[in-house]
Amino acid sequence: QQPEFTVDALPEEERLDLTGLDAYAIDDADSNDPDDAISFDGQVFWVHVADVAAMVNHDSELDMEARRRAANLYLPEGLVHMLPESVTHGLGLGLNEISPALSIGFVVSETADISEIRISPSWIKAQRLSYAEAEEQLDNRFLAINRICALFRQKRLANNAAEINLPEASVRLKNDEIQIRPLEKLGSRQMVTDAMLMAGQAVAQFCQDNGIPIPFAVQPEPETVQKPVKTSEMYAYRRQFKASKTSFEPELHFGLGLQAYTRATSPLRRYSDLVVHQQLRAYLAGEAVLSVEQLAEKVLSVDQQSASIRRTERLSNQHWKLVYLKRNPQWQGEAVIVDIDERKSTIIIPELAMESKIRTRDSFRLDDTIRVQISNVDLPEQTAFFQYLK
Repeated sequence: QQPEFTVDALPEEERLDLTGLDAYAIDDADSNDPDDAISFDGQVFWVHVADVAAMVNHDSELDMEARRRAANLYLPEGLVHMLPESVTHGLGLGLNEISPALSIGFVVSETADISEIRISPSWIKAQRLSYAEAEEQLDNRFLAINRICALFRQKRLANNAAEINLPEASVRLKNDEIQIRPLEKLGSRQMVTDAMLMAGQAVAQFCQDNGIPIPFAVQPEPETVQKPVKTSEMYAYRRQFKASKTSFEPELHFGLGLQAYTRATSPLRRYSDLVVHQQLRAYLAGEAVLSVEQLAEKVLSVDQQSASIRRTERLSNQHWKLVYLKRNPQWQGEAVIVDIDERKSTIIIPELAMESKIRTRDSFRLDDTIRVQISNVDLPEQTAFFQYLK
């Protein structure tokens, strides 16, 4: 069920006026909860984030409900919000002519070092764009922004950041019709990803410099560091990864190639991001911030719920993919062989972003593209069986 709470009006306070900057909230075309936007004024790179902590105070009724939910739940049937929809309508960037934000500004050097970090409540004017619309403007409107993001990405890759590009797909249920849309590997999507990672590093640095306790996202190294190129290599490398976790000390996030990182750009969608914003706002207002002990009590209970949400989303997507195949018993498509053993070979079907197994044949080689047809669907077991077409 959606959360239903009476939400107070946005408090009046002094805000930095950044409405003169061009700000772009770039997301999927069907997104309805835009909580971040990017700007560049020629010197300072800005990441603007929905100012949720201005309306959701620590230990308020709304805060406790968001903590219980942990994150938005994205299902093919629709979105279940962590916070009341009225919060999104009031704070989503670009949903109104002028939006309140918590703006994170920083300078990025030619070696992708981040400095001169400034964080402030602000007013912005955000223009909403889809990734596809932004993709068409990478070489003009977003030329400078994309260049900075590319520098940062190169630095992360030099720090052994994992570049794993396995197929992904969006699954939607609309009027009983199942829509499965493969996600394109767009440069605009990578640009926004790196901008958000820069903001996460900038906030982590700012909090370290100013003694503000926050939850850091960390991930240890796998047993062997690799640079996979082929699909089968990426599939095998991903299986070596250890799960990311929450720490209150800055440590390596191996997969991102960052020495210190916190999630801070999705407070409408994730509770841990909201907690970081609450700590930042308390510090900026000259108020007491929560101690590590208080943070641990507040955040660590959320980790298990967040894992349950991710599992629910994964299983729900799988379910509707299987229903789609059950409704289309003659379905055929291409698959890539990513693992081979004596009896069963693992395949990935890019069109569905689905993993399955088929009987191994002597002719199979890793990364071969083969054609397969659905042979059986077992909904209770969440499994689909495919057969090889010569």
